[in-house]
Amino acid sequence: MKIRKPFFIIFLLAIALFPSPALANGGSALLWTGIMQLFVGNAVIGYIEAGFLARFFQASRRKATLLLVVANYLSAWIAAILLVGRFSRIPTITIENIWSWLYLAIFLSFVLTLLIEYPFFWFLLRQQKNAVPKAIKATLIIHGLSYLGLFLWYAATSQTSLLTQLEVVPPEQLQPRQEYVLYFLNPEQQAIRSNLAGTQQQIIDRATLEALMPPSGRIYQPVPQLTQNTDWKYFTHFLAAGGISGRNSVTDERFQFSLETPFALWGINHAIHLEEDFLVFQLGSHQICILQPQRREIALIARGSLPIVVDSQAATPVNGE
Repeated sequence: MKIRKPFFIIFLLAIALFPSPALANGGSALLWTGIMQLFVGNAVIGYIEAGFLARFFQASRRKATLLLVVANYLSAWIAAILLVGRFSRIPTITIENIWSWLYLAIFLSFVLTLLIEYPFFWFLLRQQKNAVPKAIKATLIIHGLSYLGLFLWYAATSQTSLLTQLEVVPPEQLQPRQEYVLYFLNPEQQAIRSNLAGTQQQIIDRATLEALMPPSGRIYQPVPQLTQNTDWKYFTHFLAAGGISGRNSVTDERFQFSLETPFALWGINHAIHLEEDFLVFQLGSHQICILQPQRREIALIARGSLPIVVDSQAATPVNGE
């Protein structure tokens, strides 16, 4: 079957704007929610908004449908280009402050859409008395209703258990009794040696860090263990929506924690399973975290990547490869 070039280009744009990987399993629910809105949903939203504008503000239904469909596509694509996934890439945004940035992103997307769509509402009402305040009122009310619907739609397909089911605590509060040494790359790409609290950091020769890395290069698989005293098996996943999961072979207890929203999505990789069922892993591209799933507590150890943990007694390096 021959694929038409315009449709192929549209598909590539959708994948670029919604940076969850599109894999053989069909991608995440959030990915397809975004694609549906960009290419189908905006027409439906514009049609509904035009109905409200015609019924309650006496605008021409035909003109309103045409213009508000265009307005919704324009605002959605601009918001996607400017905001989608952007907060995941800012180094100063971490698990400790992400909630504030998500609230800001929701507010900015709403304001941005109002600013883009207001001229269309004004144009449709320009010949009526008090056109400017009437257009402002119509934009706020009608777009507020449609934005609420979109918010609920995206909330239903987003994954936020990493934020809603875990308590962020200081790393000193999440320390196994066993002593470990952590190696990683800091944001300046310097090799660092530290403890699991992120203190006592020392810059080391990068060759030392590279020598500890296994050659496989794989970062998504059953999580390697530095302990045999456990009934738990942990797994990381290709998709940010999959996050990290675990299963207890004795009790069949399970968990899954992940973060995938339109504005911030962090995959989990390079994970290491330690004594007392602690986990150390890379969150997104610039955070190294420690997690105790049974206690539902997580902490940011340091900003960095490629964590490798060494049992200080056995001198055995392990990373999530």
